[in-house]
Amino acid sequence: MAVAETAEARNHTLSTWRPSPEIDSRHHRAAYSREKDTTMWIAMSLLAGLTVLGFGVREVVVQYRIQREGIRAGGRVVRHARGDAGRHGGPVYFAVVEFVDTYGGRHTFEAGSSGVKGLPVGGGVPVRYLPDAPKSARIDLTGRRVGEVTALFGVGALFTAIGIFLLVTGR
Repeated sequence: MAVAETAEARNHTLSTWRPSPEIDSRHHRAAYSREKDTTMWIAMSLLAGLTVLGFGVREVVVQYRIQREGIRAGGRVVRHARGDAGRHGGPVYFAVVEFVDTYGGRHTFEAGSSGVKGLPVGGGVPVRYLPDAPKSARIDLTGRRVGEVTALFGVGALFTAIGIFLLVTGR
């Protein structure tokens, strides 16, 4: 009978065993930490995505205004500015363009998108700017206009999609 009681007692002990408060507390802290990290990543990716999408919308509005109300001017590429952090960690180059507005004022601006292919130093380039804001000048090439907007919307959509994915899956 003692053997049966011992087996019964052992089964009872195994079925009622709970981790010590120390182990349980560490588990909850780790789970809480993971949940907090996930929430942070969701918030950061959604915020970044929506911010970049906002810049994309702003760029569309500025370009629309420039196309409707802007003044055309002939510009000249005066140099290529070097930037860091290209796609593969190498340098990226931006065309720096100078133009003269209708009042004879000289203005210089850096292209919003990188790449200088087809824009040699000393070469002419079409420019558009708002009459009341020459600092709003943009290179007036369709590929450049579309590329700037597409890049902003693409990056914004990617970050927003990642945030929504994390939110839905809870990862």
